[in-house]
Amino acid sequence: MCILEIADNTEGIGGNAVSVTVEDILKLPSLRQAKVLGGAGGLKKVVSSISVLEAADPSVLVKEIFPQDKYFGSEIVITGFLNCIHDVERQCANMIRLADGGEVGLVLYYVGVYLPYVDQKLIDIANERDFVLICMPEGQRHLRYSDLIADVTECIYRDRITNISLVSDILARVSSAPSHQQTVGTALQMLCAELSCSVVLCTPEYRILNLSTWPSGVEERIQAGFRNGLSLPSGEVRIPCPFMPDAELYRVPIRADLAQPLQLFLIKEGEPLSRELVEQAADTTRICVNIWGRQNGVVAIHELLRAILQDEPLKMRRLAEIFHIDIAAIHELWMLCGADADAASVQMEQNLELARQCADITFGSVYEGQPVMCLSTPHSLRDTERVMGELLECAAKSSPDAVIVRCSGLSNTTNCRRAYLLTLENLEDAKCIFPHKRIFLLGEMELAAACRKRISEGEAAAIDETMPLFALQSAGEGTELLNTACAYLLDCDGSVTRTAELLHLHKNTIKYRLQRISDTLGFRLGKMPETIELYYSAAICRLLYKKQR
Repeated sequence: MCILEIADNTEGIGGNAVSVTVEDILKLPSLRQAKVLGGAGGLKKVVSSISVLEAADPSVLVKEIFPQDKYFGSEIVITGFLNCIHDVERQCANMIRLADGGEVGLVLYYVGVYLPYVDQKLIDIANERDFVLICMPEGQRHLRYSDLIADVTECIYRDRITNISLVSDILARVSSAPSHQQTVGTALQMLCAELSCSVVLCTPEYRILNLSTWPSGVEERIQAGFRNGLSLPSGEVRIPCPFMPDAELYRVPIRADLAQPLQLFLIKEGEPLSRELVEQAADTTRICVNIWGRQNGVVAIHELLRAILQDEPLKMRRLAEIFHIDIAAIHELWMLCGADADAASVQMEQNLELARQCADITFGSVYEGQPVMCLSTPHSLRDTERVMGELLECAAKSSPDAVIVRCSGLSNTTNCRRAYLLTLENLEDAKCIFPHKRIFLLGEMELAAACRKRISEGEAAAIDETMPLFALQSAGEGTELLNTACAYLLDCDGSVTRTAELLHLHKNTIKYRLQRISDTLGFRLGKMPETIELYYSAAICRLLYKKQR
């Protein structure tokens, strides 16, 4: 048996995660004439390194290469099955073990030279496990492993120089692992290998929950260091490691969705870690604890919501794959604002069940204290309005002042983030402009933003904007016409009946006032496009009135 692993010696330049896929390496010069025989479903898997394998006995892989059922993954493996060229069963057993160990594919050399042919059983295994089986040109005696090794290593090296995608890549690799290997421990093993440092996840009392070491053989030393108690200065992120004199120790709190807070320690010898890599390591750990730390917490789909609202496309796509959600189908964002955070957490699943009555794809979570839901385009406006009414009714039991903001027609997740930020910045102004509303639309957030911008340009600009509206005050009825125009436009959607009910007046009185307003303005209130300017004037007037109060 001969196993040669080509290590990633890009420390200090790479401590960065890779994003090279099997599909990418198939474009390399040394693979241009190669054929994919099976496992095409794994072409998007990430490749982190390349190894050469010539083994006859698969049990050796279990005992020496993947001990204690550990899962590292993401290697592409080169072989010619030179020690078992006529033993198809051993070829299959080796291939299965490689797939179970997390390797992403196998490149077969010397088919038709030493290996007589590729058995259909190997192709079937590749297809069943999405394990990419690549065959180099058959009958070619001159092919050399070193050409492919050099190409792949250089490709990964270049990617590591230009890209830092630790979170996305480890999420991709863990989510593609067998279900029993989708654990926090697996993620930390990968993190350990990527950063070339030891990784410790522990409680605030320094009780170790997960430990992965780099280099191997320092487990007892690290365990003893934590067992003997650590006396660390508060607030320090990077300090000399007290039990490994040549190493730096990085400490980061992990604010996962758990009753008990956690701490992440990175112990690094040699080249120090950058702040960005430490932050990405903490982000990766938090997400993996939330998703796969079932023994410590629950599956947290809000990590996907967080990725959308923070506009992190790589992380978002990886999480969407994990949760089997079609992100491209998301076109709405609903926010339940002003709701009690504790009550909102309890009611979140009930809220989602209601939302599913009007849209095919619905998910959400409590994000930064308020419920946020993402939806595909609802089936009908009637269903949507009914569901939002029921959501408000439920929220009113604990939060009478809660409102819903519905942001619809969002073409992509970048627009979702924009709508979220627009709501945070302008909801209070929108409430001032529309004091009787409890369901707001994205257009009303945009109106509030435009009005606030106009006011910020100075008093003269604001007065100029409201001149058409304040002309009504000089018509002889004082503020009656002004208030009626504002209520008719902003509160009652141009309904005479609703305006009369809101102002506690007879419909004929409202009709009379609307006629007086039309006579003064020179056009009928509600006629477009003339009324557009007056609509903005009414909104700015209410914001100015609020400021004066």
